[in-house]
Amino acid sequence: MTTTEQVRQHCIDAIEKHPSLESEVNMLYSLYRMESADDCASEEHEAELCYDSINELIEDLNNK
Repeated sequence: MTTTEQVRQHCIDAIEKHPSLESEVNMLYSLYRMESADDCASEEHEAELCYDSINELIEDLNNK
């Protein structure tokens, strides 16, 4: 599975578990795709940023 496929699956899983975060997760996935397409960006680094941001959203949701 490629990094992009892993990030996509993580996003799908997050949305299935937390449907209220769908728009934010989709925005983060779009940002990941845009940034990882940049020749200067590391795909793995961008994936980690995406994972971290999604996990923060979930943590914030759970702390409400």
